[in-house]
Amino acid sequence: MERFMGNPERFSRLINKNKVRNDWRLTMRVMICSISLLSLANVFFPISSSAQDRFSEPDSLYKNKILFLPALGSTPETGFMFGAVVVPQFKLSGSGTDTRSSSLLFSGIYTTKKQILLGLLSDINFPGDRWVLNGNYFANYFPDSYWGIGPNTRNSDESTILFTEINLEQTVLKKVSPGLFTGPFVRWSKVYNLTFEDQEGNEIPAPDVQGADGHTSSGVGWMGRWDLRNSNMTPTENHYVQFSFLVNSSFLGSTAPHTSYLLDARKYVDLNQNGRSVLAFQGLYRTVSGNPPVLGMSELGGDRIGRGYHRGRYRDYNAAQFQSELRQAVKGRFGFTVFGALGEVWHRYEDFNLSTPKWSAGAGLRFNINKHDPTNIRIDYGIGRGTSGFYIQFGEAF
Repeated sequence: MERFMGNPERFSRLINKNKVRNDWRLTMRVMICSISLLSLANVFFPISSSAQDRFSEPDSLYKNKILFLPALGSTPETGFMFGAVVVPQFKLSGSGTDTRSSSLLFSGIYTTKKQILLGLLSDINFPGDRWVLNGNYFANYFPDSYWGIGPNTRNSDESTILFTEINLEQTVLKKVSPGLFTGPFVRWSKVYNLTFEDQEGNEIPAPDVQGADGHTSSGVGWMGRWDLRNSNMTPTENHYVQFSFLVNSSFLGSTAPHTSYLLDARKYVDLNQNGRSVLAFQGLYRTVSGNPPVLGMSELGGDRIGRGYHRGRYRDYNAAQFQSELRQAVKGRFGFTVFGALGEVWHRYEDFNLSTPKWSAGAGLRFNINKHDPTNIRIDYGIGRGTSGFYIQFGEAF
């Protein structure tokens, strides 16, 4: 933890509580808007007190389980990760076979790149999947790589960006028909103590981009989700489509007002009708308008899509990516996968072209840690245009 703790001046900046406390006042507006949105959702989608009577019989075969796991992972962004992960997997009381399992993922991680990651991911499904609550809460100290903006940045442009980030995000979705969910979500994010260094570790002037000295994003949005997957962690059939928009306004405290739109479409084909051979596809498109901060732009790469590229290796106002993957069970808990992806970033729509597409391909191994509710540890290696990446992660990429 030398980079984080070894410099008293830097450490004092990281824990400047007065600065963070002042920013929390801005969240009051977000909370007021979120309460209004959730109340509005309940008006249009009320919870019936007799809903329990309509649920199917409880799923007596499902066994709740709490997984205690060492967080031994790896990505190009983090290097090797060390820590602990606790994952309760469960079904709420009254849930039948038509209700997908819920999960909480608590994590505390330190990396060989001197990053500190504390987080909670929640996926709560009420009986009959009538309500779905998704949360993403984390606090990170995250030295990372930065190459600039646009589709033509060079490997030699790499510098290091150091920052601390706090993120609070909550979604409340109501089931309006089989597999179709809609509802509001809120997000508050604070990036501060942001500095840049060259590859030798010397501090350099920040680039002339929005949010290079830190920023606050406070937003409210709406989401629609069409989800017929048979599992959140390891889907083998049907599809998933999600569209969302998020308005980060100055009224709510955003220092770089902007609006983002996201379209995520996935398809799963069970080749042998037994879940052991699955062909999976995903298309992902994100665009932003207004004045997004540099860390709020659309990105290409990462451990989820475009494996082989460092997340954020390319960033701009628009990013489109497509990937496909073959997942094959072999014997017992073991399996393997092969995958490929194609993506690009661009600023304006008239700038879009595929003259230098960012392709990637790779393969990986799988190990199922829960026979009753399949959940895989994945080990992947991907290559791209002049780049590669090694990944050890929890759960499928998509």
